[in-house]
Amino acid sequence: MDLNAFTLLEKKIEELLGRLGELSGENTELRGRLEEKDKELAEMNQRLTEGEAERDQVRARVEQLLAKLETL
Repeated sequence: MDLNAFTLLEKKIEELLGRLGELSGENTELRGRLEEKDKELAEMNQRLTEGEAERDQVRARVEQLLAKLETL
């Protein structure tokens, strides 16, 4: 190999290392965003569960009231 081949190889390696750094930073950012979305999803699931429980309680109370009205 002559000097030009080594220079070209060196340039390619530097480009690859630069790209690796970019991708590593992007990966870190995406992992952070994913963690935030996971937290949001867990919060929404909790709110959904609470909403369903509240709906069930309201349904039960309405059914009780209807039953009382039927006895009139």
